[in-house]
Amino acid sequence: MCYRNRTEAKDLPVQWEWRANPDQWIPYDLASASELEDAYQQNKPVCKPAKGYFSAISYRYEVHFNYATRRFVQYNLSTGGTRRVRRMANDDNSILQPVAFSELNQDDTCAICLDTFADPSTTAADQHAAKLPACHGHYFHRCCVAAVIKLRDECPMCKKKVEY
Repeated sequence: MCYRNRTEAKDLPVQWEWRANPDQWIPYDLASASELEDAYQQNKPVCKPAKGYFSAISYRYEVHFNYATRRFVQYNLSTGGTRRVRRMANDDNSILQPVAFSELNQDDTCAICLDTFADPSTTAADQHAAKLPACHGHYFHRCCVAAVIKLRDECPMCKKKVEY
């Protein structure tokens, strides 16, 4: 059903996770995550996973997508149990908020890799500056901070919790 830990899934461009308990999110396996992402991209209200972990028990589970609230829930149709589900993508502007190049000072650097920010018209999108909604004044390359918050749900600088 899942990767053993978040470290194994951190470099995926999109990561789907289910909530095991209030402090623990576990990534779905690649086949299941791909199926969820396909349904999400097609704006389907419900996905009935049938690949990966779910291949032998596809009749038991559904994942419901509420796009307006960004709340996703996995239902176990056999037991009636539910689990929260979340999506983290490198291109998610609600979590990785874009920072205009004009807002940056010439000496601002990525707080993770310490490289400077280049003009976005000359760099790849994953090198653009971003900030997290939970904190202020910390700027990162999108690719740097995406990998970090997929491992820990907090700003790497001030440790404020990042909800998504």
